[in-house]
Amino acid sequence: MSVDFGQQILGSVVQLLAAGGGGAAVAYLIFKFLGKSWIENQLAKNLEIAKSEISMLATRRMKLHDKEYVVFPELWSKLNNAFDSFGQAIILYREFPDFQNMGVDNLNEWLNRSDLSINEKSYFAEEKNKDRAYNKILEGRDILVAYKEFGEFHKYLQSNRIFLSPEIKEKFDQIDGLIQESLTAKMMDLKGYSDVNNNFLLEALNKFKKQVKPLKVEIESLVQEKLFPESSIGKNKKGKR
Repeated sequence: MSVDFGQQILGSVVQLLAAGGGGAAVAYLIFKFLGKSWIENQLAKNLEIAKSEISMLATRRMKLHDKEYVVFPELWSKLNNAFDSFGQAIILYREFPDFQNMGVDNLNEWLNRSDLSINEKSYFAEEKNKDRAYNKILEGRDILVAYKEFGEFHKYLQSNRIFLSPEIKEKFDQIDGLIQESLTAKMMDLKGYSDVNNNFLLEALNKFKKQVKPLKVEIESLVQEKLFPESSIGKNKKGKR
């Protein structure tokens, strides 16, 4: 657009406004000078810009969803490992040899063939109640494995939480906290802090059975709905019939 042409439009608009012309008159004047094709061209340009911005946002959103689908299998696997190892750490019954009825020679032979560490063998040899001592050794091993598996799950969750949708992230955060609390309770029991007023083993068992287990089932359902949305759609249709 030339300077003279622009000045001509501006001068006309000023005249219209000075004469009390409304917005409709100004719009008509612009349409008269610029023409239909120019206005359509400008609208087309604006439309293309809007389409481009929408496309960029859609692409960005798709990338986030793609990352979420990558995170799910690994996160679920690590949750399962933490869950299973914790379940092993709080079991109440373990099978092991009847140490109380073993002779000294048989006991020493078993101890030499065992996979106990030097410190574990020393502790076992010093304790009078061999059944209780061996059970405590196994508990200590299991709790260390449970802490290791939980640590890997917790670290992966924290590193990838940004890619999870709010609803699923909330559920993973909940089970993360519950497992940590349960492990702490079990460790308190292992260290001998349980008594009549504070049964830490019972606390760990209750959290595991009444809170961790049901929440894990809920998370599984949510993850499956994300990974296989067509299945959830089918279920909803059946439910409406």
